[in-house]
Amino acid sequence: MRRYVIFVLGILSAVLQGEELRSAPIVFGQETMDSFLPEKSGSPIPGSEKEWEVLKNSWMERIREECFSGWPESASGDEPKEVFEAGKDAVTLRAIEYTSMGRRLTLYVAHRKGLEDPDLVVLNLLDTAGWEEFLSTMRPGFEKQLKGQKLPEGDLKSFEQHQRMFGSFKWVMAYAPPTGVGPTRLGPEKAGKRNLRLQTAGHTIDSVRVWDARRAIQSLRSSGGMEGVSLWLQGSGRMAGVLAYASLFEPEITRLDLHNPPVSHNDGPFFFNILRIMDVPQALAIALERSKVVIYQQGDKGWEYPVAVAQTLGWKTKLQIRPSQAGN
Repeated sequence: MRRYVIFVLGILSAVLQGEELRSAPIVFGQETMDSFLPEKSGSPIPGSEKEWEVLKNSWMERIREECFSGWPESASGDEPKEVFEAGKDAVTLRAIEYTSMGRRLTLYVAHRKGLEDPDLVVLNLLDTAGWEEFLSTMRPGFEKQLKGQKLPEGDLKSFEQHQRMFGSFKWVMAYAPPTGVGPTRLGPEKAGKRNLRLQTAGHTIDSVRVWDARRAIQSLRSSGGMEGVSLWLQGSGRMAGVLAYASLFEPEITRLDLHNPPVSHNDGPFFFNILRIMDVPQALAIALERSKVVIYQQGDKGWEYPVAVAQTLGWKTKLQIRPSQAGN
């Protein structure tokens, strides 16, 4: 079964178990490589909330200044623009264009026809495989609207599964291909030149994608009609790491679903100077204070730090580690 469908089934399982209605237990069983120094020996476990605030604020200040200094001071003044809205077999698909660092990117939003007062919205940050799976799923219902893309073979079974899901639950699924994925993907030579331009401006492709994810979140809330709706973020591999960082800068993220995230920035996502400051487990500790975090992977290694911080400080939000499913 495709990974894209597995993501949906994971959300369905979570809601059917009612885990958002109770406290969940802890379950724990290169762009320019010269800028990525070896990881420090380890980060201290704070003994109090005061110690944690000092440590967290230091990390956040440093990553803003040393890793994401190329970000704009504010979002573009260009308003998101709806490209199309279409319906097929009780499913509505909308496309919304938004601006991120001068590039126009597209956010796709799917739900049942006539949906009002949704219970939650899930924003999927797509890698190349996820983009192909999105197109395959939506092609049976929206081939005309997606004709500008290079469409893979349609997956009618997946489309029908989504149709049943939307018919049963007041959910919204949103899909955001960031820079370098889908419509903005470039060949190796052009991608290399683009990455050099980004580096000159103080970016890596992944620091740009964190900003893309933030702009997608903002556009979903402002122009996508999802303001005030419980927001879940979902991604796989490198994009899971990108979303973890995006969640640190955007308010009111209910939950992160991270499928096989890298346990270290040595495996991505790549940001200038990041390993001088912190690694992925420290970023997840910050995220865990703000949101529920669910990691899907084989085994339970790599996340001892956020688990220890949450236990020591008695946070209500808990980290869960679940087995990844076949195909993901």
